[in-house]
Amino acid sequence: MVNKKKIFPIGIGTWKINYQDSKDIEALFHSYKLGQNYLSLYMLYEDGKIVKSLKSFIEKCGRENLFISVNIEPTINEKSDIEKQLNEYLNILNLDYVDNLQLHLPKFTKLTLLDTYFEMKRLQEAGKTRYLGISNCSLEQLKEINTNVKLDFFEGVYNLECKINESIGILDYCKKNGIKFVAYQPLRRNRTQLKNYDLLVELSQKYNKTQNQIILNWIMKEKKINVLIKSTNCDRIDENIKSLDFEMEENDYKRLNDFKNEEFENIKIDWDNVGDGISIDQLPNQF
Repeated sequence: MVNKKKIFPIGIGTWKINYQDSKDIEALFHSYKLGQNYLSLYMLYEDGKIVKSLKSFIEKCGRENLFISVNIEPTINEKSDIEKQLNEYLNILNLDYVDNLQLHLPKFTKLTLLDTYFEMKRLQEAGKTRYLGISNCSLEQLKEINTNVKLDFFEGVYNLECKINESIGILDYCKKNGIKFVAYQPLRRNRTQLKNYDLLVELSQKYNKTQNQIILNWIMKEKKINVLIKSTNCDRIDENIKSLDFEMEENDYKRLNDFKNEEFENIKIDWDNVGDGISIDQLPNQF
């Protein structure tokens, strides 16, 4: 059984995996063989077809060798919808429990966040999930939930250009309260590298690493954040893993810490789902 402390720093994302292509599934096995044991699942992807396609992957790896995180997604109208969604994951994958259960976006529930998480806590106490997490919420929402229901995971956007979860205090709160931060889109699906920022070009040449390796190394080693990456290219998977194999000078980490992109800094986030700004999960998809 993989506990919270034994999760590999790079998690396996499943967004847009071609569930009909055996090569994509084989790439997941390649990730697993290199140590990646955190598997993030969303029923939203391809109407659950990707989740269904991963049953054999989980069985071959061994349930006890994987940390499986699942998301509660639209729409929760009543408490029973939460257990119904969780049971769907369990039934499809033939599991007795998941490792982490989290709400994908606060707007996905019509209940109050506290009522939603009190029900998720009940499912945790019933043994259907080992941990509870939250994704894409504001600092105030995070504090409210964690004060009443202990959280262990926060999944949110974090990369060189999108540091809002740090600037508003979420990253610091997670560190102080033992909540593991898992960053999605740490490379903005390769869009950051395509910008060819002078700093990344310089550091890439200095350390003889790719720009993506510089970014991942900084996030995992300097910021102490886990990352979630979807890749079905074995060479790219190897490249990602090797981002853990070097250290940069303290001043170079500081320069990455201080890097800002004004375009992203000026984007307004609609934390309260009132139509004023963009949803936080769409931030890394801009530009």
